[in-house]
Amino acid sequence: MLSAKTPDWDHIRMFLGIARAGSLRAASMEMGISQPTVGRHLSALEESLAVTLFDRLPEGLRLTDAGRDLMPRAEAMETAALAFHRQGDAISGVRDRQVRLTASPWSALFLSGEIGARPEGLFLEIRQSDDTQLLTKREADFAVRHGLPLTGDFVTRRLGSIACAVYAAPSLAASMLAMTRDRIFIDAPWACFAEEFDLYESQRWILGHLGDAKPVFRAGTTPMLQHAMRSGIGAGILPCFLGDDDPALVRVSQPISALNSDIWLIVHRDLRKAEGILLASDWVAERFKARQLKLTGAAGHASHQCNLG
Repeated sequence: MLSAKTPDWDHIRMFLGIARAGSLRAASMEMGISQPTVGRHLSALEESLAVTLFDRLPEGLRLTDAGRDLMPRAEAMETAALAFHRQGDAISGVRDRQVRLTASPWSALFLSGEIGARPEGLFLEIRQSDDTQLLTKREADFAVRHGLPLTGDFVTRRLGSIACAVYAAPSLAASMLAMTRDRIFIDAPWACFAEEFDLYESQRWILGHLGDAKPVFRAGTTPMLQHAMRSGIGAGILPCFLGDDDPALVRVSQPISALNSDIWLIVHRDLRKAEGILLASDWVAERFKARQLKLTGAAGHASHQCNLG
């Protein structure tokens, strides 16, 4: 018979959430649970263990020595619980083919545009994110990423690549094509993504070429950037599958070889044989193969475009 003081897993889950968030309020927002409920779980856990897990400070909660000692055990329980649920998903076929995909922004846009070609019976949710930890946490079933994960027990599959190029509204594109390569970043206006994306390779490429000059506009999403570029405010980088299909934009450059990178499909090893995952991952791979010319920019190539590297 279980002891009355056996800690409840929900209490421990709340403990981990609070430790990572740093406050009851932040933890409640992160987990989608009311703050009083999170506080009750914490109080119940501290009572069952007869220890204080957090120091209550004006700026938030800080782990006590006892709390820090228990963190690795709690994380091990979390890992085991997630593995238990993943195995359950694998056995059940991942919720009757209802599959959650997390994809990098351009891959998410591409696959959303192809969703009409999905196999019958596949119900797919696509979330835009670069966080591969969503797979480990069971918040997604598989992922499509620019690059391989550094850690985790995953099975990977190369899908191809997504090329990008410089695009602009027709009048601006005409003037840029008449510029010499050394003037195109000085005399033309440029638009790019918001500062939070400054570590992206395409963003670093533009900012590196602009030097001390500032972009005339920064956007928080690719569709927002594309919409602004159509207004003529500035040139910018878009994936070729998007820019080449936009009649309001002209491609100024050839695909930028320096920004080519492999796209990978990533599945947690526990889920690799689940029926829904197999169906969805095969569909994703087929779409990348079927649209190879569009994704690599070959379909929109024109000899008069600038070679910007």
